Amino acid sequence: MRSHPASYRDTSGFVFIHDGMVYRYVHPVYEKQYTQLIHSGLYDELVKKGKLVVHSETNDLQKFGFEEGKVLLPAQIPFISYPYEWSFDMWKDAALLTLQVALISLQKEMILKDATPFNIQFHKGKPVFIDTLSFETYSEGKPWIAYRQFCECFLGPLLLMHYNYPDAGRLFTVYPNGIPVDVLVSMLPKRSRWNMGAFLHIHLQAKFFQRTLGAGRQNQKPVKENNFSRKKMELLLKGLESFVQKLSVKNVKTTWDDYYTDTILGTDYLDAKTKLVRSFCNFIDFKTVIDLGANDGHFSLLFDESKQVIATDADSNCINALYRKIKQGGITNLLPLINNIVTPSPATGWNNAERESITQRLKADLVMALALVHHLAIAANVPLQLIAEWLRPMGSYLIIEFVPKTDEKVKLLLQHRQDIFDSYTLENFRSVFTERYQLMKEAPVGNTNRVLFLFKRK
Repeated sequence: MRSHPASYRDTSGFVFIHDGMVYRYVHPVYEKQYTQLIHSGLYDELVKKGKLVVHSETNDLQKFGFEEGKVLLPAQIPFISYPYEWSFDMWKDAALLTLQVALISLQKEMILKDATPFNIQFHKGKPVFIDTLSFETYSEGKPWIAYRQFCECFLGPLLLMHYNYPDAGRLFTVYPNGIPVDVLVSMLPKRSRWNMGAFLHIHLQAKFFQRTLGAGRQNQKPVKENNFSRKKMELLLKGLESFVQKLSVKNVKTTWDDYYTDTILGTDYLDAKTKLVRSFCNFIDFKTVIDLGANDGHFSLLFDESKQVIATDADSNCINALYRKIKQGGITNLLPLINNIVTPSPATGWNNAERESITQRLKADLVMALALVHHLAIAANVPLQLIAEWLRPMGSYLIIEFVPKTDEKVKLLLQHRQDIFDSYTLENFRSVFTERYQLMKEAPVGNTNRVLFLFKRK
């Protein structure tokens, strides 16, 4: 049985896919720790609190080609997201979950052996820990082996989003194993040194790291590992939890913050488009939705709990605001993600196979592209043919809005550039898309020149 391309590092086991289902194999070398996880009550407590993904054990090892070990069937996560697609509050909640899992584990004589955001997925509106093999037996006196990793993988991105810019989490595409502390120090403003948490967990670590490199390994004194008491461990984890809890994202005004309130054509337009979208949706059968360029999530929020929705937007402020709405409203069917369509999350990792691009992952019954095409075709110079080809594999149905050149928003896009977009017309748009889709419905949006289409993929 071959492991998943992203599951090759841990000798305790691996993730694999069989008949379209995700399973986890537990190697016999990890049996002692796995037994402790289950029999100590840690697994039950974490699952009960919604912090760890639930699983069942399968008995038929031969079915999967194993002679020994265990095979777990975890609850299936509908969509796998990656940290560089999360907004600030999603990062923050993932960091807090990691610390809370570590603290609860300590009470059961266990500890987390790693602290990477890739151990977290967002499911039913909140983060959940998915790596069942991250737990190891706690040894009194030893420091937290994952401390440095937590600082570089969680604190670093959070501090950059706190001090520098809300989009700084996207740096994780470059540093998927954590942003090195010396790199963080070079990027953080000098005033961050006056923040006790940033000084202790980032600046001081960077200074110690540089001193270690300068001294040379042959001159290093042996590190004493048996003087880090349980009390110190609890203080460290609780201190980190308190520090993360107080962090907030830097307030930066973006272009799309008030798109559906202050900068659009008015409430009449929004009401008319909302009615049209509802009408089109009632005409088709679907269970999953992708809302591209979702902004504040107005249209994503139209769907009830029977529909699973992924809402993407390039604006981190919009996605963060939508995530807060989801938390406050207890919404369980909506996943908001940062995604710049022109420069989407790439395929990364070993052999570019560990983590798929977001384009590969975005698949649904229905795709919505509302007030989006003109930004792609005119602001980003993407031909209509390429837009149609990009959308086609994504979903069976497509609700898409055409915004003509006579529209004020398109005039703004063309204000300081030459109009080289002779093919950007309603007639050509209809022609390009009907080559690839069957046209099911078409209607003007209120009293505007904008047109809404419902297509079915051929």
